[in-house]
Amino acid sequence: MKKSLPFYLVMGFLLVSSCHRKYYTTSFFDQQTVNHHLIAVLPSEMIFTGKLPKDVPAETIAKMEEDESKSFQMALYSNILEYANTSRFYMFVNVQDINTTLNKLSENNISIRDSWKMDDKKLTQLLGVDAVVRMQVTKKRYMSDYASYGVTLARNVIRETPLSNKLPIPRSMGKTEDIYAYCSVVSNSITLWNNSYKGYADWNNPSNVIIENITDSFGRNFPYKRRR
Repeated sequence: MKKSLPFYLVMGFLLVSSCHRKYYTTSFFDQQTVNHHLIAVLPSEMIFTGKLPKDVPAETIAKMEEDESKSFQMALYSNILEYANTSRFYMFVNVQDINTTLNKLSENNISIRDSWKMDDKKLTQLLGVDAVVRMQVTKKRYMSDYASYGVTLARNVIRETPLSNKLPIPRSMGKTEDIYAYCSVVSNSITLWNNSYKGYADWNNPSNVIIENITDSFGRNFPYKRRR
């Protein structure tokens, strides 16, 4: 377990320093959701790829994916509720309590990892909801936070020299990983809404920053809202 600590730090100390977002809402969203009253936020699917440390067992990485899955699920749930009602809009569906969602999955012997790929029709029936909210986050790792820190120091040194004007330094130099996130509302095998987020991270901030940045964006633009 001691050997796995550096990788925990790698995945923990991240900052989204650049991002790109795209949105989609089905043309018939209002018609397809007219009878929706309750939705559930599922555990987020986590995928770690790229140059993963060779000394970290696959079981440890799998456990980390599942731990982050619940962290992203809770953050998304919280941000959806935070932006549910404003002075201009209100959300016309309720969100199932996250503990209820997890307990119902457990009662039906559905693991966190199983829920990532399970048919949405079965899930909505088991959870007693009208639609499910899925999120997938892929982290493609390039280097450790230690290496990223070293590159940052070198970049800062270069910027203090006369070479800085002749040697352009990309802002993404020293990034630890690229991050791709997708959030969807799914009902009856139809994607009603989707939001994507693309950015890169470096060593400089804790994981709660990256989780908050991503889920804040999704929560802010979440559908099921009407003008007051």
